[in-house]
This record gives sequence, structure tokens and C-alpha cells, in this order.
Amino acid sequence: TLLPYFKEAQKYFDYKKIHFLLSGYIPKYEAFCPSGSFKDYITSYSLLFLKKGKLVVASAGNVARAFAYRASRLKKDIVIFTPKYALENLKIPILPHRGVKVFAINGTYEDAINSAKKFVSRFKSKYILERGFKNRYRILGLSRLFEKLIKILKFDIYFQAVSGGVGPISLFYACKKLNSKLPRFFLSQNLPYAPLYTYIKEKKLPNKTLEPLTLAKVLTNSKADLKYLHKLLKITNGQILAIENEELLSIKKDWENILDVEIDFSVAVTLASVKKALENNLLKGEPILVHLTGAGYSLIKKYSLKYFLYE
Repeated sequence: TLLPYFKEAQKYFDYKKIHFLLSGYIPKYEAFCPSGSFKDYITSYSLLFLKKGKLVVASAGNVARAFAYRASRLKKDIVIFTPKYALENLKIPILPHRGVKVFAINGTYEDAINSAKKFVSRFKSKYILERGFKNRYRILGLSRLFEKLIKILKFDIYFQAVSGGVGPISLFYACKKLNSKLPRFFLSQNLPYAPLYTYIKEKKLPNKTLEPLTLAKVLTNSKADLKYLHKLLKITNGQILAIENEELLSIKKDWENILDVEIDFSVAVTLASVKKALENNLLKGEPILVHLTGAGYSLIKKYSLKYFLYE
């Protein structure tokens, strides 16, 4: 759901030219992504066109749920690797297809990625790795959403919290395809474990021991193409903003009251980045688009998926 000149946001941030894109399950504003996030846009093409083997996906949240939902809809077999801590959010609104297999990892998001890679390398003839941001069908699916959007709305700055960066990459390709002006990318991550932010600011990755302290764990993917995301920020004259846990918790509560649903920690990071940009005088009154990428999970979490511990 697109909310141009969103009144609640105008009031909250005291900023006139602010538009919201709601990619979640938010009945109050007629947003009905079936698995609760913008990752619903990336799954169909991947399941339909990656045919060299059964698809293997690594995820700590939205991607796993979106693929589990779409695979169940299409009756497609799929294997999902996810950290054990993420299982509570791996529930979908329809009965799971029996061909959806889940392996839970005693570890982090990156551990799930590494386990998925090892699994595929052992069974190359049967399985194919989904490859995250390197999967062109992810970009194709989401860029179609942005193509429709930029035909009807003008904005100079795009706000989103990022992990692999599929959102800004898809927007970049949509603008290039339509020969449309590129907005500035204001991307954000959650401290203390913020791979893209630390890579840009310190030319290195953050200490791995900091990852468990980070609330928005879906943003902790250091396997992303950080060099390419940094390049996009340079091309668009963008910004990378880092948000502390305390900042996101404060704004999360406020916006859950506004939207009448719970929001993901990563969405709170996006909202806090808007506030930080204003506090640091990075905005000069230009039109901005804020993408809320996931919300309302409790309304769609009905059926659990059986899982196996993967050692």
C-alpha cells in the first residue's frame, strides 16, 4: 500500500513531503502481503524459473516465511535453513506443503547461510542454492513493484534498513529500466553488529561477538555484497545510518500504536533512520519515500512448519 503525504508520518516527523510504502500485513491501511513482508514479491519467479533442482534458501526471518508460504501455495518442494531462534516467526497463514523442509541451526544467520551452502555442495545433482541478493529473480520480482511505483510517485530520497540489499538494488534497476531519475539511498542498519555500516566507516567487518547483541538480526548478513551496496550509495549520493537498540525500541512502540500491528525490528531501524536524518539536518524538505518492509506477523502466523535440527 502506498500512502502519499502520509498524515500520521507528517505529524510524527514534522515533515511535509513524506510518503510511506507499506509492505506488510496492516489491515488498518489496507496492506495485505500474505506472509507479512515485502519478500512476498521475490518468491514466485524464483520458484517458477529456478528449475535445476530443489531450491535451498537460507534466512533468519522474512525470506524463509515468504518462501515457505509461496512454495506451499504452488506445491513446490523447497529446503529452508534458518537459525533456531527464528523458528517462532516461521509460521504461515496456510497449511504447509509437505515438500517444504526446514533445518534449524544452533547458531546465527551467517551459520544458516554457510550450512545451506555446504548442504548444496554435498547434493549438487538434486539441489540449487537460492543465492540471496545474487538471485536475479529476486531483483526481477521486486523491481516490478518499483516500476509501478516510480511511474506514479516522485521522490528524491528512499529510506530502508538493509541486509542483502535487494530493496535498493531492485529500485536501482527499475529506475535504470525506465530511464528515471535515481533517488538518493538512505540505508540503515542496527548497531552493534552492522556489517555494511562498519565496512563503509572502518573498511572492515564488525566483531562477530557483537551479533547476538543486535536486535534486528535479519540485518546482520555480512555475506552481502557490501562493496556493491557501497557503490550504490556513492552513485546516488546516499547515506548509511546506524541505529542503536535503544533508538529502535523507542520508535517501534510509537509506530505499533499508529499502525495497530507489531512491526519488525528492521522496520523500526528504518523509522529511526528518518528521525536521525532529520536530527542531523540531512533532509532539506525534499520528497522522501519510507519503505516499511514487514509488519503484522501475529495476524498471519497460523501454521508452524516441522523442522529438523541440522548439525
